[in-house]
Amino acid sequence: MQTTAMRLFKTACAAFVMTAASGVVHADGVGENLDFERGSVGWTLPPAYSVRKGAGMNGTAALVYENSDPNLPYAYPSLKIHLETGRIYRFSAWVRTEGLKSAKGGGAKLGIERSDANGRHLGGTYSRDLKGDSDWTRIEGVTSEISEMTASIVFIPYCTPGCVGKAYFDDIEIVPYEKPPVGHMLSSVYRNIAAAGSVEFVVGLVVPERFRLEDLKAEFSYEKQDGGRKTAPAKELGRDMARFAVDVAEMKSGRSVVAFRLNAPDGSVLGSAKLAFNRVAKLPERRVWIDEHRRTIVDGKPFFPLGMYAGNVGRRAEYVKGPFNCVMPYEAPDAVGMDFYWTNGVRVIYSVKDVYAGANHAPASVTSEDAADSYVRAKVDAFKNHPGLLAWYVNDELVGDGWHGALTHRRDFLEQADPDHPTWSVVYQLQFLRELAPTFDIIGTDPYPVPDKPLSMVTDWTRQTDRAYFALRPMWQVPQAFDWGGYRSEWPGSPENRMPTVDEMRSMSWQCIASGANGLIYYSFAAIQKQTHGLPFAKAWADICKVGEEVRRYIPVLLSVEPTPEVTGAPSEWGVRVWRKDGTTWLLAVNAQDKADSAEITLGEDFARIAAEFGPAAAKTGPRTLRISLAPNEPALYRIN
Repeated sequence: MQTTAMRLFKTACAAFVMTAASGVVHADGVGENLDFERGSVGWTLPPAYSVRKGAGMNGTAALVYENSDPNLPYAYPSLKIHLETGRIYRFSAWVRTEGLKSAKGGGAKLGIERSDANGRHLGGTYSRDLKGDSDWTRIEGVTSEISEMTASIVFIPYCTPGCVGKAYFDDIEIVPYEKPPVGHMLSSVYRNIAAAGSVEFVVGLVVPERFRLEDLKAEFSYEKQDGGRKTAPAKELGRDMARFAVDVAEMKSGRSVVAFRLNAPDGSVLGSAKLAFNRVAKLPERRVWIDEHRRTIVDGKPFFPLGMYAGNVGRRAEYVKGPFNCVMPYEAPDAVGMDFYWTNGVRVIYSVKDVYAGANHAPASVTSEDAADSYVRAKVDAFKNHPGLLAWYVNDELVGDGWHGALTHRRDFLEQADPDHPTWSVVYQLQFLRELAPTFDIIGTDPYPVPDKPLSMVTDWTRQTDRAYFALRPMWQVPQAFDWGGYRSEWPGSPENRMPTVDEMRSMSWQCIASGANGLIYYSFAAIQKQTHGLPFAKAWADICKVGEEVRRYIPVLLSVEPTPEVTGAPSEWGVRVWRKDGTTWLLAVNAQDKADSAEITLGEDFARIAAEFGPAAAKTGPRTLRISLAPNEPALYRIN
């Protein structure tokens, strides 16, 4: 999946070299000339930018962008800042625009860019943008955690390439970001609707270290069938979560509210959370939904999404000949495209990811939330009844408080406009996963380790994603199937970029599955058509098809929900997952390390035979034990009877 840093890198890299300055913002957010009252001191200002007295809020000074040339060479102003390693920061400014527009999209926005000691770009975080005519508006973003690799950081209030018109920036703030003690509540059922059985409710917490858990009061409450309200203590309380379960039969029929409150020892409220819940007599009929095992159910049958991101309709005839059962086209298909994919056995994840006011690449007509709703509704009305529609793609790495309202609204809007199809969101900002809980039905993250990071990044990210939602939300993960050279060939200090090998893609795929993934959507069919350091398209396509064919072969096993025996003994660095199908136990083990390793695995029942579907043979060492030896990053799948 293409990140913001990828899309903006070429212009950002050049601008970084020319705009680094000497002013420093300290870790507490108190720094040099953030309100421009000292003119341009500390700032580097390229053409079209200046500091003007009287142009800011209430007649103060402000940074001003004024340009009438759409071909002005792109560069942005910057202030070099210092932020504390290991912390997260919120950055904001008040911005006003006059007639600001660009044929390339975008507008006035904020960003923080990071580089390492060799000048290599480590990524950036950006706010939403403003365009057209707008009064003073506060826009903001939230950084990722500042890593130890970070050696240089710049703050950039800027207008995107090709902008003409005026923009004003004033009263910048850069302050540490602290997560609230009580986060969002999740339930164990799809879209918080249940007809029977026990439902689990979990609230994410960040309990301040000054409190002992035993001194806190954590309570859930729900509306009962008789109209009263019952309050009960959390069944489990940790520093990062509170958990409670209730039989649906005890709850009020129809819509009600489940609430949570966390009290300090002195009785003060540290935080609270609410969740709208719906008890029904019978679950609604849906074309696509998520069951209690986190499986995707399509037309009443379990479905394991196996696909790729795509963009070039010119090669879609080749795509549908591959092993994939779905596709996520960046170029949202028309009716002809939808029909083409469907008649060739491929379902479509339909993208409305850019349709937010202020987003990069938003359609020109999307200048407000109402306009965004109208645009999305037209797509829904056109395709919600198409048999090839699988899901709606609603978020491509938009994170931060400035986006959460729009993202939550989009998920809720689509649930009402098209209750038959779920929403899928993909982000790389792992530290904000829990904050995103109300914004999607299905989550995905996109670890891309090759060539400069260990493959274990895939297991780490998938586990973190699963833990963030307490193993309650389905995950369609995004493994790497592209060459970074198409995006960062000009980065100073870049490693030798290349396409992952077949073995690396196999390992990454099975790492995702072993760590809980319920679908795989590789990035990307479009990317392997424009390799700069990698393989020719035909070879790259053949390689990813080989990996996809192996995963597809075992989809019936991956979808099985027969009760399984307990499995113990694997190293923590391994991914292990077990299924049972037609009386046979299937054991997946992936050594997510750059070194060989072996382990004695114990099953919770006796077995007589073990055979390797792929990977090395395993040795039976006892009635319930077997020894597995795996090469670095090697996956293995065993049939056990």
